[in-house]
Amino acid sequence: MVIAERRTTQPSAHPRRGAWPGRLATHWPIAVLVLAGATIRALTMAAYPPALLFPDSWGYIAAGLSGGFVALPSQHPAGYPLLVKLLTLPGRSLAELVAFQHLAAITVGVAIYAALYRARLPRWAAAAAAALVLLDGFTVTLEQYVMSDTFFTALLLAAALIVAWPQLAGDRSPLACRAWTRRSLLAGLVLAFAALVREAMPFTFPVFLLYLIWTRTGWRAILAFTLGAALPLLAYSALVDARYRVFGLTATSGWVLYGRVAGFADCSGVQLSRLEQRLCETSAQRASHPTAPDWYIWEPSPAQRLFHPDTQSLGQVAPTNRVLSSFAETMMLAHPLAYADATLGDFLDYLTPGVTPYANAISATALPRTAAAEAHASVAQHADLPGLVLHVQAPAGLVRAYRRLVHVPRALLALLAVASVLGFALARRWRREIFLFSGGGLLLLLGTAATAGFGIRYLLPAVPLLAIGGSLALAELAARLRSPSAARAASAASAVS
Repeated sequence: MVIAERRTTQPSAHPRRGAWPGRLATHWPIAVLVLAGATIRALTMAAYPPALLFPDSWGYIAAGLSGGFVALPSQHPAGYPLLVKLLTLPGRSLAELVAFQHLAAITVGVAIYAALYRARLPRWAAAAAAALVLLDGFTVTLEQYVMSDTFFTALLLAAALIVAWPQLAGDRSPLACRAWTRRSLLAGLVLAFAALVREAMPFTFPVFLLYLIWTRTGWRAILAFTLGAALPLLAYSALVDARYRVFGLTATSGWVLYGRVAGFADCSGVQLSRLEQRLCETSAQRASHPTAPDWYIWEPSPAQRLFHPDTQSLGQVAPTNRVLSSFAETMMLAHPLAYADATLGDFLDYLTPGVTPYANAISATALPRTAAAEAHASVAQHADLPGLVLHVQAPAGLVRAYRRLVHVPRALLALLAVASVLGFALARRWRREIFLFSGGGLLLLLGTAATAGFGIRYLLPAVPLLAIGGSLALAELAARLRSPSAARAASAASAVS
């Protein structure tokens, strides 16, 4: 490939390439970006100590810190509460937790650079892709919250790199082939833990599985990956079922699906149970309030008025979930075009500049002006963090301005998505890797749109995947435009090997 050949013919950037000064001289673009990213993260930690809190944050804190080892919450899997417990030791310091989250995001940025450099892209191109994470104001903001998304992002990218790392450099040696089973098992286990941190992981599972099949890793590797990803989740789902009588990663999946369909649900001519009929709204009722999924889940919707989830007993969780799941499934089947339209609309919103989701001003990618504007839970705070005092102080104004001005342009993400589709159709060298990274990112967004709707924080875990997959696709397309004959030769050589 043209880009690959160009880099391999360059002279060494420093006579002592193996030493740290030589490496910094060679990789100065990513070093500068890491320094800049670390600086804005340090300013954010200074402005909002010890952490930022969203309503979901208190559920994670309560599950992780309230007695025993880790509780089995109904609304979220227990993976992130486990991290909350471990990463706040020994003194239950939320500042420690968010520091680890900032470090995890910096590691993600460096991993993007390393993956693209390994694929022989120019250093500037690899650094530009890493900047989408290292400098993004929304990402930095989310890292400061006690929320699961940052670790989920890191785990998802780690699993993809585990299986794709040899392929990025074209390594098809016998040793690399023999290691497929071990790598696939490890990737499956990492994906399983990612699902226990945030339950959106299963949307990406088919892409990983198809990639392993396409790469001809052998049945042992495919079986190892499948068992590594599935068995821990089946075991955890059994624990949830034993406690709540709901088999799944959470006991409240019905609430999520209800929120997705309630905005277009038309009960006319649809057979429903007595309780399900009480969830129906007229067109006039729907027009009187927001129709975003989050509104139906958390605000005074028919389901909230009917079931009062904040005061439900343990025994009421499963019956409520069954009613909401049945209502949602019935509406999806009765109105498939409306469901597809809602899903596609929210999916396109992720790639449309300027579109903001419902309640964006108080979301987990927003920065409050005062500590009083953060989510408070007096009972949980008294039980788990009695000494907690939240602050908003200088340089909070600077950090808010940075977040407002410096974030990933969604037009750029749309460009990476389009380039990925074209690259997948035309490329040979990295076609499978484009499928893995960009396909995983786009399927994650599509699955989220199909279940939870549109939210900026749901977009951010897909950015590293699109950054790698889209960059590989752009490199392939650029090579074809610059030298069609060389691109065809590289494609032929790749096909033969």
